[in-house]
Amino acid sequence: MRADLHVHSEASKRPSEWFLQKVGARESYTRIDTLYDTAKARGMDFVTVTDHNTIEGALELVEKYPGDTFISSEITTYFPENRCKIHVLVYDITPEQFEKIDALRHNIYSLREYIQTQGIAYSVAHGFYSINGKLDMEILEKLILLFDVFEGLNGARNRYYNESWQDILRNLTPLQIKTLSAKYGIKPMSSDAWIKGFTAGSDDHAGLFIAQTYTCSKCQPKLDAFINSIRDKHTTSQGRCNDYKSFAFSIYKIFCDYSATARKNAPGGILAFINEVVFEDKQSRLKRWVTLRKAKKGRKVKDKIILKFFEDVYNWSDMINAADTEAKMDGIYKSMGLLLDEFFKLLIDSFVNDLSKGDIGKLFRNLASALPAFFISVPFFSSLRHLSQDRDTIIELKHKYVGKGSINSKKILWFSDTLHDLNGVSVTLGKFRKEAVDRNMNLTFVGCTNDQARLNANEPNLMYLPCIYSITPEFYHSYTLNFPSLLASIEMIYKYRPERIIVSTPGPVGMLGMLMAGILGIECVSIYHTDFGAQAGLIFGDEAVAGLIQSSLNRFYSFSSHIKVPTREYIRILEEQNYNSEKMSIFKRGFNVDPLQVSPAWIDNFKNRSGIKPGTTLLWAGRVSKDKNIQFLMDIYTQSLEKVPELNLIFCGDGPDLEYFKDKYRAYDRILFTGYLQTEELQTYYEFADIFVFPSTTDTFGMVILEAQACGLPALVTDVGGPQEIIEDGRTGHVLKLSDPISWVDRVMEIHTMRVKHPEKFMALKEECRDRIRQKYDWNDALSDIIGEPIIKEKNKDKRVAA
Repeated sequence: MRADLHVHSEASKRPSEWFLQKVGARESYTRIDTLYDTAKARGMDFVTVTDHNTIEGALELVEKYPGDTFISSEITTYFPENRCKIHVLVYDITPEQFEKIDALRHNIYSLREYIQTQGIAYSVAHGFYSINGKLDMEILEKLILLFDVFEGLNGARNRYYNESWQDILRNLTPLQIKTLSAKYGIKPMSSDAWIKGFTAGSDDHAGLFIAQTYTCSKCQPKLDAFINSIRDKHTTSQGRCNDYKSFAFSIYKIFCDYSATARKNAPGGILAFINEVVFEDKQSRLKRWVTLRKAKKGRKVKDKIILKFFEDVYNWSDMINAADTEAKMDGIYKSMGLLLDEFFKLLIDSFVNDLSKGDIGKLFRNLASALPAFFISVPFFSSLRHLSQDRDTIIELKHKYVGKGSINSKKILWFSDTLHDLNGVSVTLGKFRKEAVDRNMNLTFVGCTNDQARLNANEPNLMYLPCIYSITPEFYHSYTLNFPSLLASIEMIYKYRPERIIVSTPGPVGMLGMLMAGILGIECVSIYHTDFGAQAGLIFGDEAVAGLIQSSLNRFYSFSSHIKVPTREYIRILEEQNYNSEKMSIFKRGFNVDPLQVSPAWIDNFKNRSGIKPGTTLLWAGRVSKDKNIQFLMDIYTQSLEKVPELNLIFCGDGPDLEYFKDKYRAYDRILFTGYLQTEELQTYYEFADIFVFPSTTDTFGMVILEAQACGLPALVTDVGGPQEIIEDGRTGHVLKLSDPISWVDRVMEIHTMRVKHPEKFMALKEECRDRIRQKYDWNDALSDIIGEPIIKEKNKDKRVAA
């Protein structure tokens, strides 16, 4: 015997969804006749309706269809200690019993007592869902004592939460019930309260999923027998569960029903189209829609975008079974994603071009055109948020009653706008990803690219969001911002089901990661890799622009649960900028100390092929940009060259100012610009160079310094920013002031002299550089710190270190 034991009709009047509240819609517009016919057509043996705190719809149902129907209601009750709302479904009740229940429902203890003494069949609806934000572990444990029958499958909630709730309730023991009873002073509902019964219902409000989630019983084909099986805990749960897309389309359907019932004009444009294609099954009208739009399209970009949306739906609609609502919803979702992408591209393009021309009017007209498309996408975000509530509570409860072994290590997504560029962030993330792959960790790095070769490479622990727009700033030619498709990206992230999000950059990809963490209600750890405010000041030379960028960054990082900062110096700097000190801690990085295994003869041959002359070699690596104080380094080099003619200077890397410096110093035959290098190629230069010189003041850390030190290079760095904390001043390098360039020249001369006259001391210095990296950092600590859980040490990992 089967019945959908949680379903709503037009008698449910108060919506909980923001979108429906704003338009003034009711909670449901499903007519009793529609509900009954649909349930029977889908194989239900019995039919009921569970409207909120009313039996108005149920009375109409049993009057029209006696014999296989019964009166039920979804009762809102409260824990008096904190006013936490709980929904309890009551079945096969009389109008008199409902009156009494309605009078008692404001106190859950009084309601439970009445249900128990009257022998009323019941089920606690979606017990894991916090209706008014007051559900916690204590309330859930009290519910376990107060009731024996729970909704094991609620069609409006996601499957993971439903199954986790069932798993918790199925693993209860007599001892746990006894302990909880003593703890709270609550007598359990029955003598075998550790054994729970389960029901299921669609919790349908829109008429879309009636009887697709249902309760089963092996009882006799009689209503009394079916109701008794609920009381006796002999029923099971079967059927479908919502994801955020189907939940959102339920909201659309209710809105469309509202428009029709209120005798307003039917929802115009896109919503009307969705209503006819998905909900009213008017596929035959698709061609007319497209033809009409073509006739009206005109020259406006907005009309062309909407026509493109209609044509996309028209193209896939013929391939889908008209009765397959789920498939139609997936199709419309993808088409809406394309629609939103087109409007988003229009806005970005308008912002870049129209704003630069001073055409503010056109920018606002484009914004006004796009707003309806953004507005109708709101239910996807609210649905995702709605279905992701209470994750921490359900996990805590599962840890306690099922055991931590039942839950795999956290699934983590790490968002970055730069994954493969020549910069410290990309290098750092590349090393973390290698460790994640080697250790088979649930750590996936998220980027955005339109590079087809990368998309086809299927690299491990990488997720590429589809790119809809790319822009390379005029002032920063070496970096390209990629904008991801919003709805398509949300679906990819939702399917991964992350439990923690890490954000490395404040660009479009990082912003999406931050947004998704907020919507999903999960921890978001951001990393302050780069001081963009300081860089902007050097690039633009405008304090107002730098201040605006800094203010925007402060706002961005304020949404983080925690901020990882490369050095203590930068924690101090950020505290001065009013960052919350309690949210900040040191970001530990990873590095492998694996010296290049090549002979001196191979090195000499490489230097000859590269045109590097004999002598002492200074090395710099990174992005060739003026904000890295490269001119200061050139001045130091030319002054040192006057004292030591056999002095080389090598720049490893690409950047916006590479050609400028190459042209300016083309007369110096001992200066070499390598351009972009792969990691393995760069290590070769680290191995044969003698001194690493890095006068940048805007780096929050300086991964290249760590790499250089791990290869045995003493380093000269400034006393501003993060690099000074990597070296040990006076032992593995020197921390120097930019205001004293002579001290830089002196240190270059000092190390050169050591190399030439005291080679054994120089080799000891190089080994000390390596030893510091080996001793100070550990990969297990770095990984454990960033993912928020212990890392099991593995064999043959003794060479792996972190910083």
